[in-house]
Amino acid sequence: MAEATVEQVECGFCVTRLEDLEDSRSLPCSHVHCLKCLLGNFEVNKIVRCPFCREVFDVDIHSLPTSNTREGPSLCCDSCTRKGVNNQPAVIYCKTCSTKLCAKHRESHDDVLGAHPMITMTDYKTQAMKLAPRLCTKHTELPYSLGCRKCLTCGCVECLSVLENCTDGSPHKLMSLKELVTELSKEVDGMRSEILDREDKLSDLLKHMTGVLCDYDSETRDMIETLHRTRDEQIESIQQKYKKLEEELIELRRNTKLELERFTEQDVGVKLSDLNRHRLQIEARHKHNHQVDIINRHGETINQIKELLSGNLPTLKLSNMATLEVKGEKREVEVEVVTSKSVSIDLEYGLTTPDSLPTQLSLLHAVPVSSHCTSVCSYEGNTYVGLNKGIWQGRVDIIDENNQLSREFVRVGGTVECVAVYKDRLYTLVYDNPYTVTVHDLTGKLITNWTHTDHWNGYISQLAVVSDQVVIPDRQNKSLTVYSLTGEVIKHIQCPLLSPNWVSMCAVDNLSVVVSDYQTSKVFKVNIPSGEVEWTSQDVPNPEGVTYHGGRVFVTNYSNTTRVWVLDVNTGKLLTEISDAAIRTNSNVYDLHVTGNTLIVPRYNDHKVLFYQID
Repeated sequence: MAEATVEQVECGFCVTRLEDLEDSRSLPCSHVHCLKCLLGNFEVNKIVRCPFCREVFDVDIHSLPTSNTREGPSLCCDSCTRKGVNNQPAVIYCKTCSTKLCAKHRESHDDVLGAHPMITMTDYKTQAMKLAPRLCTKHTELPYSLGCRKCLTCGCVECLSVLENCTDGSPHKLMSLKELVTELSKEVDGMRSEILDREDKLSDLLKHMTGVLCDYDSETRDMIETLHRTRDEQIESIQQKYKKLEEELIELRRNTKLELERFTEQDVGVKLSDLNRHRLQIEARHKHNHQVDIINRHGETINQIKELLSGNLPTLKLSNMATLEVKGEKREVEVEVVTSKSVSIDLEYGLTTPDSLPTQLSLLHAVPVSSHCTSVCSYEGNTYVGLNKGIWQGRVDIIDENNQLSREFVRVGGTVECVAVYKDRLYTLVYDNPYTVTVHDLTGKLITNWTHTDHWNGYISQLAVVSDQVVIPDRQNKSLTVYSLTGEVIKHIQCPLLSPNWVSMCAVDNLSVVVSDYQTSKVFKVNIPSGEVEWTSQDVPNPEGVTYHGGRVFVTNYSNTTRVWVLDVNTGKLLTEISDAAIRTNSNVYDLHVTGNTLIVPRYNDHKVLFYQID
């Protein structure tokens, strides 16, 4: 911390000379500023920061001393003063003995007591408010020296004679103020890492949104270029209408951009700034405040940290985003601005716009497998297939990028019901009386596993991995259980729409899952942070497999049908149906997966995995 010197001649904010200041206040660092400037800066930044030394203080501005009434700490040797020798300047301060010492008494101190931690008198002056003894309110001649870890009360040595139990009736857990503050600081430091982690996530989101805005501007420019190119192909008489369309597009896109900028600056930037400000206040409190104040305000500090860490990271959903649709080559205006598309913005998936509607399926190839296949997922060119030869002989095999069943990947012992790959880890839901979730790395090494509670009556269940959380249905209790990636239960989401029958599930972004329930003939989307059902569809009779890609939800059903239903991920509205006769020939399809323009369908009964091109 920088010490105020005679070199400071003006307020650090308004640069008014010190002698001309009408109402000046001195910060704990001894720098002097206008009260009006301090209050104005605090109103904007919500923290007290000295513009000279950049230190942050957790203080009440109105209670700060004025520069002309502030009494500096005594800098005389305490040993000399006790012997009647006044005004002997001290050269060092012993933090262990809380004593100021001149050069002579420092030598005798070191000879008798050994090396104690010392600070210079310059540092002592800046820290005097924190280092000065605080007198007991009951025994006014004695300083506070002890504190209770349980009830966080302070007392002096005289208080020991009348000491009562803690408020809960148990004996006090006494320790020195220094020991107590050290222990309390460790607790705050442990939670400080969570604040920093939240700051990092918000910083990442802020950087991400900067990139999204750049991409958005680039996309807008591309659309304008498309508009110009189409306009130039039309006859001269309709150029004015193209100009009108351009203005309409720019205006609509500008409104969306304003929403993006608002989200970036207000929802993300402000939250990051607010979190940073509160963290600096908390750190300043433990750095500059007196030990007694730290103890007295510890409960407030912990509640403040918990409140800062509560809630979810900000997300943004946009609807009615303007795009272009170019129609034909007639000598008329065949370009129009449309707002039928919806986009979602989040940290993991970015800005996603649904692809054009699929119209048909073309079978690429069928890969035979050795037994019943229940689930598939694709990752970095490989397709992972869950197989079951009998109830207790489950395993996961790999179909490579050449569409060859290359090898057995892992054996799991029970019945494989679902496979999913997330961040280079394979998550497998296995019925093994009860359910077990196994986690392997991509070499097949077992990383961890845990037990999941759900009844089993021969009906398949599944899992989904959403933003570092594993979501699995608990059909018996009509809820979704949310786990961490290592198996700790985070929460249970009540889900009355669940039945005890076949359930399929897929992640659709970093916030939600889509669930299909065979018995109720319902497909529904659940927001994991809020637990709310965002939409429900009953367009698919007896739905089984479900997956997500490009803003669309793809669903198969139990009946002997050749169709795949396509739903809008934002509304659940049925968009189209695509079909191929090979999808169903009396074979259940409990799962499916889309990667790029390829639909992967596991056929349970006849031991095949079908690969389709989506056109």
